[in-house]
Amino acid sequence: MKKTFLVLGSLLGFLACEPAAQPIKPAIPSGSENPSGPETPGGPETPGGPETPGEPSGPTTYTFSASPETLSFPGEGGTRTFTLTTEAVWTVSTQEDWVELNHTAGQGDETISVTVPANPDYAYARRATLLFEVDGEGEGSLEFEITQEKGTASAINTKVYAADATNVTSTTASIRCNYTDAPSEGESVGAYDRGVYYGTSADKLSQQAALSSSSATDAYFTVTLSSLEPGTTYYYKAFVTVWDDAAKKYVDVFSDVKSFTTQAGGATAGLQYLGGYEIPAVNLKDTDKCTNSGAETYGSTKWYQYDTGNSNQKIITHTYSYNGKQYRNWTALVDKTKQAPLWNAFVMQKDAYPDNGVGRTGSWHEDPGLPSSWQQCSSTSGFSRGHFVASNYRQATGDANKQTFYYTNQALQYQTSFNDGVWNSLELAVKSNAPSGRDTLYVVVGVLYESSKTLDGVPCPSHFYKCLMKCSFDSSGTMTAAKGCAYLFTNEAHGGSYSQGLTSIDAVEQRSGWDFFANVPKSLQDNAERSSASLW
Repeated sequence: MKKTFLVLGSLLGFLACEPAAQPIKPAIPSGSENPSGPETPGGPETPGGPETPGEPSGPTTYTFSASPETLSFPGEGGTRTFTLTTEAVWTVSTQEDWVELNHTAGQGDETISVTVPANPDYAYARRATLLFEVDGEGEGSLEFEITQEKGTASAINTKVYAADATNVTSTTASIRCNYTDAPSEGESVGAYDRGVYYGTSADKLSQQAALSSSSATDAYFTVTLSSLEPGTTYYYKAFVTVWDDAAKKYVDVFSDVKSFTTQAGGATAGLQYLGGYEIPAVNLKDTDKCTNSGAETYGSTKWYQYDTGNSNQKIITHTYSYNGKQYRNWTALVDKTKQAPLWNAFVMQKDAYPDNGVGRTGSWHEDPGLPSSWQQCSSTSGFSRGHFVASNYRQATGDANKQTFYYTNQALQYQTSFNDGVWNSLELAVKSNAPSGRDTLYVVVGVLYESSKTLDGVPCPSHFYKCLMKCSFDSSGTMTAAKGCAYLFTNEAHGGSYSQGLTSIDAVEQRSGWDFFANVPKSLQDNAERSSASLW
């Protein structure tokens, strides 16, 4: 609970000094007093004369306290009291309409009665905050927290069952489920939604894999879990969302909790995808193979995972098939402590990555090549999920575009006048200036964390950067020329053109610690990385 601590303020003022005591003089006979004459030194003060002014005092600060410090209610609701102690005239308010108070204003100490109804939500507890404040002149406040457990079980007769996990690999598992409203497989039922809650602790199943409501036509259903940790025990329970006529709302009904353990991670080939010219220098744990790989759930798409010398950093590469050929979509270094990529390296070339106008093919979702614990899926007010590889950069196939919506291809980015402003303009300029023929544009997009700012518990980058290197090749495939530049922005609103962020690749390397374009020949790389001239 948030507690408010108040400190009594001091009243300041200057005390006027009293004159020293004088001998009492005989009274002056009546009529002998000279009204216009000077006052006798040391004589009495003139009645009604001005006093020495003091400094104005500040507002009175009042303390508030409550006993007990919080109130907790069971799911069925009830009435409970607490004692407010204060000398202030006060009012109390709350944004929750399910809390009823016997007093909303008063003066001094008071016993407050709180009444809450039954919680209609069977899946979640709820919380309210009472805010006590001084009514009128003065300062002081108190936040008082009220909590209520989730609602008690309804009279719904639905029973939900989850079978033992099958097809368990190092990163995936399948869960077959059903419920009793439709005893025959294939029979149409009235459930709104269904799925599985899971996690690595039996009492904290914080992750969810749900089928869409359009798939809820069968009492028997299978949910596939992905992005699991190798060699890890997972706990799970199935759920269906059905209508509770008594509560007049949809509620979740759960199965018993069960568990399975994923296989230990294996190693397969795939190191060739780290040979791109734009890939920064990395320290791999295995120098001749990737740590793990697998096929994705749609199309001819694959992922390759690589362990680095840092246990909190992994590299992930995604590929897709187009016209019978496998293309590398992008390669990112993901940091577990940031739950986001530090950089993403990729290629822009109009012939190899054509714009076939597939558009945005989906919403954000987990990367199947990394554990969920490495990926953050939340967003926060004022910030959006800023693409590293823009959606409109990958328009050859729907599969290629879907891979740009993995959580490993985004970080919290200020929205107004940044994500939708200079950053968007820069993305469009890169796309429109992507070369064709024997020229290729190599790109690295990344973030800096030069502050410890977090938003809703998620680390927020202090800067975004985009490093560009345009390279030319002869007919034999030998690189003959390279030009480079970079753009660096603080993660906040920016007016004007994206050109304000123009800098050199060397400058970004110095601040980030990365060696970009490590596979470009040294004779061409050095000059290209020193330049801060625009490529177009």
